[in-house]
Amino acid sequence: MVNHRAQLAACPLFATLPPDAIDRLAVWFVARRVSPGDVLIEEDREASLLLVVAAGSLVVAKRVDGHPEALVTRIGPGGHAGEVDLVDGDSACASVIAETSGTVLVLDAQRLRRMLVTDRRLFAHVARALLVDLALKVRHTNERVRDAIAWGLDATGEAIRWRARLAPG
Repeated sequence: MVNHRAQLAACPLFATLPPDAIDRLAVWFVARRVSPGDVLIEEDREASLLLVVAAGSLVVAKRVDGHPEALVTRIGPGGHAGEVDLVDGDSACASVIAETSGTVLVLDAQRLRRMLVTDRRLFAHVARALLVDLALKVRHTNERVRDAIAWGLDATGEAIRWRARLAPG
């Protein structure tokens, strides 16, 4: 059995886990070799996988109406994807595709559920790491939405008109 401890320890998602938890976590992941173009997660299809890049790179892409898939981000060694789909069990919100040859470490929902039953303490560490990661992503998305709204309001002058309606009068 290959120990994936070093790759998982390099993943920011697991940075706060104690060393013994990383050791126990490594056995739950399965290594998968990937080639350029391999679709690991397909948008709008059930996935329920957490992927950690051990070697190589992945791209995350999202379909946009009237346009080809748009690149959302690139993920290199230590990066991760699929956490939203793993947590909620719904269809994937984006596609994850191998950009280069490499290796990904995979934790699927079934193994995560088994972890809950057999190692509750480890499951608690992983669940907290996922919650913190998702909270950071929500905060980042909120900032981007705020910036987009501000840009739109500045472009239309709507912000000024909206504030004028609030002025006592």
